[in-house]
Amino acid sequence: MAKKLYIFEDDKFDQFFPLTYNRPVYELICGISRIKDKIAWFFPKAEIILLCRDYLEKVLQIKTSRFDKLTTSQKINDFDIKNEDELLFINGRIIPQGDFSEKLHFSQEEQFFFCGEDFVSWRGTGLLFKNYENMFKTLYAKDHIKPIKQKRVISQIEVNLVGYLWDLVNLNKSEIENDFKRLKPNLDFKNIFKRNEIDDQALIYDIEKVYLGKDCQIDGQVVLDARGGPIFVGDNVTIQPQTRVEGPCFLGEGSTLVGGKIREGTSIGPVCRIGGEVEQSIFLGYSNKYHEGFLGHSYIGEWVNLGALTTNSDLKNNYSPVKVIVEGELVESGLTKVGSFLGDHVKTGIGTLLGTGMVVGFATNIFGGGMIREKSIPSFCWGDTNKLEEYELDKAIKTAQIVMKRRNIKFSQEEKELFKKIFAMTKEERKRK
Repeated sequence: MAKKLYIFEDDKFDQFFPLTYNRPVYELICGISRIKDKIAWFFPKAEIILLCRDYLEKVLQIKTSRFDKLTTSQKINDFDIKNEDELLFINGRIIPQGDFSEKLHFSQEEQFFFCGEDFVSWRGTGLLFKNYENMFKTLYAKDHIKPIKQKRVISQIEVNLVGYLWDLVNLNKSEIENDFKRLKPNLDFKNIFKRNEIDDQALIYDIEKVYLGKDCQIDGQVVLDARGGPIFVGDNVTIQPQTRVEGPCFLGEGSTLVGGKIREGTSIGPVCRIGGEVEQSIFLGYSNKYHEGFLGHSYIGEWVNLGALTTNSDLKNNYSPVKVIVEGELVESGLTKVGSFLGDHVKTGIGTLLGTGMVVGFATNIFGGGMIREKSIPSFCWGDTNKLEEYELDKAIKTAQIVMKRRNIKFSQEEKELFKKIFAMTKEERKRK
């Protein structure tokens, strides 16, 4: 008998566009780790299986081998289930906290769990699973979750369920602290000065809350200030002079800070190059903000390049709550601090100014400097502040190939096909522009 934990994406994945055009919600970083790894941490003895949209499966398989060591070995869309197996399905939009594994745990007794209107979990045996097999294989479909609530006895529970990208940004500070507590018992703090190159002129406040991996280079005139919260630094990170890092903060493996202020609540994924001022923002990985400019309360995808002096607003002049365009609809965030949301492979030219709550779609290239008037720019657009055109698919793919090769990563045929899929999915959005 095996215990199998299925982490699934439900029908709200589109509320996290443009970051989820090419990944499930549970692949997003919040704090130090991805959502899927937060969930898996509570079930160390379970086999992990990820469920996703069919067209994401091949690329997700490739990407799970590219990220840092926190990522566990997982199967994707695998339903090799025996009748006696104990199964637990958990919604990949949950940020687990506290007594999570007491609320949701394995059992042979069947039970459906909802949080309000959202389906968050099912547990039971492999034999019972056969009654719902077709439905559970595609829980991301709009018509597959509603019948569960209508036909089954359900239990209501309270869980921390995120609904939009700004929820992840808003939680990021506390999640860095929560992840640090979970990871701390297995971290070696005693030898951080032996396994890293730390200049005598580097200044570290509250060193007991600072973790450095191995082979890091911390130059002189660097300040690591953990008085406000922990700082987690992965392997092979370089922090150059004139850089101040304030905790809570996460710096992913292979990243470089080239000066400036990295303010509290910031998570920087693997292989990023970051400078200027960043506050409570998340970079998924492989992205550059090398030059001066401010970025606040934002979520940035992979393979993004922000040109020199690219700056965003994260607070309206009248201090009112920010509205964000999600799938063509204006949504009230309920927050006064909301920055920008940039999909993978976005490029901005020098002097680009992004408005409060701005959304920039997958593989879009904007240049020319100045304030962008639109609150939302569709995927695969190309142009300046005066005119946006459709970015030719072949040119977008060629740019992606060049950029990824610079980081010694091959742009796979599977990723090329996903580019084509997203291009077709987003064509109507560009027509409306």
